[in-house]
This record gives sequence, structure tokens and C-alpha cells, in this order.
Amino acid sequence: MLKLQGDPILLRDFVPRNRESFVSLEGDEAMFTYMKFRIDRDSGESVRLQRLLQEPDLDPRPSYNLVIEDAEGFCGWAGIDSILGTDSGQFGWYLRSDRWGRGYATEATRLLLDFSFSLLRRATMWATADPDNLASLRVLEKSGLTSQGLTSPVYTWRGTRPRVLFTIETEHWRTQLRPPEPSEG
Repeated sequence: MLKLQGDPILLRDFVPRNRESFVSLEGDEAMFTYMKFRIDRDSGESVRLQRLLQEPDLDPRPSYNLVIEDAEGFCGWAGIDSILGTDSGQFGWYLRSDRWGRGYATEATRLLLDFSFSLLRRATMWATADPDNLASLRVLEKSGLTSQGLTSPVYTWRGTRPRVLFTIETEHWRTQLRPPEPSEG
């Protein structure tokens, strides 16, 4: 099982006991404000969750969708998708609204970038955010990503919306943002 330990969160693979926490997200209206899609109980259980549970067994693994967990339990999920035919990846996170403002998105971003550049050997990582989602825009900026401007509008559950594209190159991460290696004492 993949585990990426942060402070104060843990990112790990989905397991069957996450079923109820995952499908209960359908009732968190605030969480879906800026998301491209919505979760409802039927599609959450039958399609999306099944994919998340099967993903760790795939070889090669095209994506990494991971539970975000704190001391109180399930907070949401974060993910990395490979861009087929490239050495790039896309990442993002979805947090329950009662966990906003605690630094979890920033820590999830740090963990995902570290994993992507160090272990997956990605050359570039990118993320998008709704231009009205000021909190996500701020997380991406303070995490070292650079805005590339607006993308073409994408279809979302609430209609066609623009997105802001952010990117970061491995060299920038390595020289400016990479966590220090633990010292041996």
C-alpha cells in the first residue's frame, strides 16, 4: 500500500473501509463549488470508488488516487494522473469543506510533487484551478507553480468554465523547493 506521510496528513491508497466516507462527500455542497464533476451515491459507489480500489493493482499504474487522512479520519482525496506519451503528470486534490483552511491542500501538494519528481521521475507537473477559486490559486502559487494563464473552457457539472493552468518543472522543484534530505547522525 502506498503511503505518503506528511504533517499533519497522510496520503494513502483507497481501501474498502473508505466506501462510506467517500460516497458521503455527495452531501458536501461547498466542496463541489469549483470541481469539474460531482459525486452522487450511485456513481460514487458503482464507478468511481471501484476504480479507486482497483487502481493499486494495475501495472503499470497510470494514476495515483490517494485518501487524504488526518487524525480525525477521511478528509478527501488527492491524485496524480500520467499524461500518456510524455514525462509529465497532472495533480490535484479534493478536500471536505470542514477541513479547509488547515494547510492540508498545501501539504498534499508538497507530498504529490515530491513523489512525482523523486519517485515517478516526472519532468513537469501541472494542475488547473477554477479562476474564482482563490484558495486553490494561492496554494498552487505558494507551492512554487507558475501560472500559464487561462486554458480553453472545460465542461463541468455546472456548465462550461475556464481553468487556470499552473506548471512546475523538475529542475525548479529540485533547486528551489525540494525538501532537504534527512541527515544521518
